[in-house]
Amino acid sequence: MGSESTADPTAELDLSVPSMVCDGCAETIHAALIPLPGVREVKVSLWRKRVRVRYAPGRLEEAAIRQAIVAAGFPEA
Repeated sequence: MGSESTADPTAELDLSVPSMVCDGCAETIHAALIPLPGVREVKVSLWRKRVRVRYAPGRLEEAAIRQAIVAAGFPEA
């Protein structure tokens, strides 16, 4: 995953996305988040309607993650 060291600090954000209703929605959210700088892992659970993102807090802010989800068409709660 790039040149990031596993010793770098990692934060985790778990968000509810109630408007996610299909596999296509889950794929769209994943595709919107994975290229963000500092993102290390994205897990999307359609069944739970949740998204979990592991990221480097020094490279990416929580607000940018939320904004990417909204920009992809999914207002999250």
